[in-house]
Amino acid sequence: MGAEPPRRLVVAAAATALVLAATLEILARGQLGLLTGLALVLVSIGAALLMRPADLFTAGILPPLLTLGVLIGIAVVYPEGIGVRSLDPTAGTAQVAIAGFVDLAGALVVAHVLALLLVGMRIRATRLRSVRR
Repeated sequence: MGAEPPRRLVVAAAATALVLAATLEILARGQLGLLTGLALVLVSIGAALLMRPADLFTAGILPPLLTLGVLIGIAVVYPEGIGVRSLDPTAGTAQVAIAGFVDLAGALVVAHVLALLLVGMRIRATRLRSVRR
């Protein structure tokens, strides 16, 4: 379409939005939960809709990478924000981040599936437009 922003801008906006949602939820509730999962789904959908057709691969792999990046950051800065009950209190940064990744798995699956569906639909629409020309 030509009006899509550059890939790095979309990725930066998605990361900023997810970090903001996670931060707000930690400030409000003390740990990650539903708000962060919902933000992940919305950010993933938004990225898949905003990416340029040539950059759709990035939109397809963004949800798990974004999730892992945010969780590693939280595990380093404020590990108590990843409130997994069965986690050993002496767990290291990697264990805390992985536990948070598993804890957000449901939202991550939804976000990733929706992003991949949108990427597929956009690729198909782009091909159909190029065939009609």
